[in-house]
Amino acid sequence: MEKDIETIRNEIDAVDNELLRLIQKRCELSLEMGRIKHRDNLNTFDPSREASIIERLFSAVRPPVTKVLVERLFTEIFSFSRSLQEKKKIAYLGPEGSYSHQAAHMVFGQDSDLLPQKDIETVITEVMTRQAELGVVPVENSSEGMINRTLDMMADSRLFVCQEIMLPIRNCLLSAEAMENIRKVYSHPQALAQCRNWLMNNLPGVQTVESPSTSLAALAASREGHSAAIASSLAAELYGLTVLAENINDRQENITRFWVIAREPAPIVGKAKTSIIVTLENVPGALYDAIGVFARKEINLTKIESRPSKKSPWEYMFFIDFQGNLQDEKVRAAMEEIKSFTREVITLGSYPEGRVLD
Repeated sequence: MEKDIETIRNEIDAVDNELLRLIQKRCELSLEMGRIKHRDNLNTFDPSREASIIERLFSAVRPPVTKVLVERLFTEIFSFSRSLQEKKKIAYLGPEGSYSHQAAHMVFGQDSDLLPQKDIETVITEVMTRQAELGVVPVENSSEGMINRTLDMMADSRLFVCQEIMLPIRNCLLSAEAMENIRKVYSHPQALAQCRNWLMNNLPGVQTVESPSTSLAALAASREGHSAAIASSLAAELYGLTVLAENINDRQENITRFWVIAREPAPIVGKAKTSIIVTLENVPGALYDAIGVFARKEINLTKIESRPSKKSPWEYMFFIDFQGNLQDEKVRAAMEEIKSFTREVITLGSYPEGRVLD
């Protein structure tokens, strides 16, 4: 027989009571773990351990529960558990309402003081000078490519990457004006590029103005008549603007990759992605020889990007991402062998490979 509403509600209440009991137990264990970590001088932020928990739980997911639900739920649980152990200062590219703010809040919403910074350089400097324990910086957009300022600063800072965050970007047109009254659109250069065709088709002839961040663009639009901003819906709430059009990206699959950076490498076990920077000898075949090391070791490269080294004219450094853990034997062998084909190898770290939460 089909259950009635009251019976189902009673069963739900019983499940909720059990959930609360288990959450209480998990919090008590988190406090106990925090005491041990502080005693042994261990970092309370362990993204590798959190990623392994998510992978284990994924194997047990059954409909109607989804992997997205599990990851979102446990990301919040992890953050609250860390908050019981230690509050951290997290620098990010601000101001509030930026996509960097969203990425930082997604991972550290419960266990940190989020500190907005005016630019990527300042975020990295805050971590280097110990004003913040961690930083969140954009490193790549799926439509517009790598963020050069992040790459250049990471090459000089000697900081480490300890986590990767993949954030779907849903650009919106925000304004206090009606669409027909808009004469100027503010946004970050990346966002303007991501929405170029939409602007041409919907606001032809409008003036575009570059801003250091999408949040500052929203702030500018809130203060200036006949103006709009391309930013997030969160920025609309923060700066009192109306969302005139949603998801105006020219490419619907628009994802920005962020790095969580720290002064020390994070502990890592199991599956991982690794990022390194290599500066090659200026001889024929140097890049071929260096990349060949990974091919011979059957290590999959996922990204290679060149940047001027700024040390010598026409000298380049290469940012390389590959699938593998620095603790793996074949990765250690590859890292040793590649030294013979390079002037310098900088290890940015191994970290769990990010997934898109959508």
